[in-house]
Amino acid sequence: MKRIEISARTVAEAVELALAQLGRDRDEVAIEVLDPGENGDEALVRVTVVEDEEETPSIEKVSEIAQRILEDLLERMDIQAYVTAVISHTTGPQGEPEATITLHVEGADEEAMGLLIGRRGETLRSLQFLLNLLVSRRIQKWPQLVVDVGNYRQRRQESLESLARRMAERVRQTGRPIMLEPMAAYERRIVHLALRNDKTIYTESSGEGENRKIVIYPAKHS
Repeated sequence: MKRIEISARTVAEAVELALAQLGRDRDEVAIEVLDPGENGDEALVRVTVVEDEEETPSIEKVSEIAQRILEDLLERMDIQAYVTAVISHTTGPQGEPEATITLHVEGADEEAMGLLIGRRGETLRSLQFLLNLLVSRRIQKWPQLVVDVGNYRQRRQESLESLARRMAERVRQTGRPIMLEPMAAYERRIVHLALRNDKTIYTESSGEGENRKIVIYPAKHS
């Protein structure tokens, strides 16, 4: 939706309603007052999205948009929290450079933070997917954002890396493959990356959907 006409009691109220429906800020649109709403009539405005000259927004702009949308989501959920966006540059599985935006959510209410994480991080994954979806509608591209609540993901990453190393050692000792518990895609990636430089073993994913698991195999010797 790039243009909308909407009426309300006042011009200001009509503009706010239009911005909410378009998912845009005031500096991203052009506003035309079609009817100022005099003599007891409702005001009517036309609000048009102004196309950004830059086809692909910078990583900094995407980070700013994502932080603003996540803060709005938390406010609508009546959760008081601070959001900090951190841009990091890493190397992907094939050696390609990758930029990742991680949005850290911190709050004093531990119960609320726990609810945001959910059982085994399920709610957190849903929140992250929703944020990616909302931001993608703004920038016309899937942004690959990561949301972390109370450093849950960092703790989970450290736990998975430790598990991967322990299981790899067991595979080396027994010479037999080990299948890990089902994991989300980002968790499987952590395990693959943790063991990718270990030449004594190799990892593969097996299964479908939510039951997809990693299997650690002893290295094949020619």
